[in-house]
Amino acid sequence: MKNFITFIVLFVSSSVTILCQPTVNGRFLEITNNGTNYVVKVQILTNTGTDILGDATIPFTFNITSLTYINTTFSNFSGGDYFTATATNTPANRISLNIVLNNTGGGTIVTNTFMDVATITFNTTNPAGSSNLTFASPLEFFSPTATQWNNGTFTNLNTNPLPVELSSFTGKADGNRSVDLKWVTKTEVNNYGFYVEKKVNDGDWNSITFVEGNGNSNSPKEYGYTDKDVFVGGSKFLYRLKQVDTDGQSEYSDVVEVELVPTEFDLSQNYPNPFNPSTTIRFSLPKQIQLKLNLYNMLGQLVETIAEGTYEAGYYKVNFNSSNLSSGMYIYRIESSDFVKTMKMMLLK
Repeated sequence: MKNFITFIVLFVSSSVTILCQPTVNGRFLEITNNGTNYVVKVQILTNTGTDILGDATIPFTFNITSLTYINTTFSNFSGGDYFTATATNTPANRISLNIVLNNTGGGTIVTNTFMDVATITFNTTNPAGSSNLTFASPLEFFSPTATQWNNGTFTNLNTNPLPVELSSFTGKADGNRSVDLKWVTKTEVNNYGFYVEKKVNDGDWNSITFVEGNGNSNSPKEYGYTDKDVFVGGSKFLYRLKQVDTDGQSEYSDVVEVELVPTEFDLSQNYPNPFNPSTTIRFSLPKQIQLKLNLYNMLGQLVETIAEGTYEAGYYKVNFNSSNLSSGMYIYRIESSDFVKTMKMMLLK
């Protein structure tokens, strides 16, 4: 038979005017479960995102066969317009978190995105086991004028720990032509691996590679990837990790931003060369500039304008299709007020 402890989160307030009765949703967010530490956040939101919390009672139970309470850290509802929050453990196995509004008014608005109430730390002896955290009754929330708010959805936590505890994810330019990405995990549970996703300036996210995970691990693991494809139309590169576990569930990391600005103008040799029917032309710009990329025959006659416009600083590539041209040697030339360069290409059909 399972034993349970009941948690009570209690807020006490003074009088502050509030104009509506929002609906409150709550959840647990599991942060760590590695066989020694078990860390869980209690979070709430409202549908309005504009109302100040007065009194509240948030009880829940958990399976004490694998968890032992250590301490509580308060967030948002301590300091500022609240007196310092305190935690008591009397009587035994019942935790009361008390937060009091100042008499002068003010308080904390409960936003319409999940915000932390408190972070609870336990000891755990079962790193792969169920936490069995379950919201109990009565769940009660009130405005500072004692008007009761509506209860929405409160999501229990009866799941395994997060697939991966990511301790760091960084990116930096490696010279002018690549970006080094590195990340470290503290622990891993059923970690299938990581999709590395990239976005340039205001473009879309695209997966650029997959890095296999270590499955299950209680020790730090280091990962890395070098992105050499910088000729994608800009200088601001955004990266994120999509971690996938063996059951197909996934979670995104924070985004890291790397700025990679060329130090000089350049026009590269097209590739492939010779080519048929298409080839890629790359060029680099250290600053914003208006340019034309023109194609000429060997008599110096303009055949086609491949690219034209105002370009921000960054690395660019243009795919050129020659299906309407005859075999032979051609000249491509980048033309601007600051930079002019000519290169040859060979079309073989």
